[in-house]
Amino acid sequence: MPPIGKTIETTSDMADYASGIVWAYRFAADGSAVPIPNASVDAALAEHGGGWVWVHLALADKRCRGWIAQHPPLSELAREVLGGPDKHVRLDILGHEIVGVVPDLHQELTHESEDLVRLRFVMTERMLITARQQPVHSVEINRRAIESGKRFPTAVSFLDAVIDQFADAIGRMAERLGNELDSVEDNVMQDEPADEQRRIGRVRLQAVRVHRQLAQLKSMFARIEPRLAAHNPRVAEAIGALAQKLEAIDHEVGSLYERARLLLDEASAKVSALTNKRLFTLSILTACLLPPTLVTGFFGMNTKDMPFQNTEGGTWFAMMVAFTAGAVTFWALRRLRAL
Repeated sequence: MPPIGKTIETTSDMADYASGIVWAYRFAADGSAVPIPNASVDAALAEHGGGWVWVHLALADKRCRGWIAQHPPLSELAREVLGGPDKHVRLDILGHEIVGVVPDLHQELTHESEDLVRLRFVMTERMLITARQQPVHSVEINRRAIESGKRFPTAVSFLDAVIDQFADAIGRMAERLGNELDSVEDNVMQDEPADEQRRIGRVRLQAVRVHRQLAQLKSMFARIEPRLAAHNPRVAEAIGALAQKLEAIDHEVGSLYERARLLLDEASAKVSALTNKRLFTLSILTACLLPPTLVTGFFGMNTKDMPFQNTEGGTWFAMMVAFTAGAVTFWALRRLRAL
């Protein structure tokens, strides 16, 4: 029997590791769920009865990484993926385990943001462990659905709902980006668009970021679906359905990117046209004012025998000469069709 002090130390360490668990649920065969206390998570994962267990972890808590390294029944590679620093999108089959890193949106206090984060997971027939560095939108939405009574009979159905929520969030983001482009387009059609290039650039940047993530997800699903079809047709079917939905959303995001690119070209052309028009007006004014300036400069010289110097009303005569010089210049420009 180990010393009492050693036993107490081990129990304390387990509770310390368990503090990195955000929440855990046990799902029955019918999909209904009940919360699991952190202290009972290890026992729930060790059970071999019906149903399955979901554990969600916060990687920002270093104690959580200690729990990953020692407690869940996972392979070493699965532990590395779950708690590692890799941020690349991936999906691999490791024996009876499916491990992956998928994108999601950062969950703010009351709504999702447009910042992309990573959700890591390891899934088996009886277990799903998810981990994140920052709160993720899709997991939070599905947790609320569980609290409202929604049922997930399998771990695959829950993971399918998570990725489906991500696709829906991207769809809503695409709608917001489309509305932004509609507003920009209305302003571009006006005579003087103001700061529209910056707004279009922001839309293009967000669209290309989302497109990269969707393209990686589609490629990943297309690669792994044939491998799953022989061993787990239900998972393969879910992945195929998600791939089709992501394809439709990616097409919409791609259309937004192309529309933003064309709108940016139109806005740039409109700004260039306005700039050229103003420069042309400035050039005409300069051309018309140059001869009168030359005349006034001539009469301003303090030299002998200056015209109209001793003539009554000489100032008015000099002013008339300057005005005539400007009028002649304007007439010449009109004659040459420069105006």
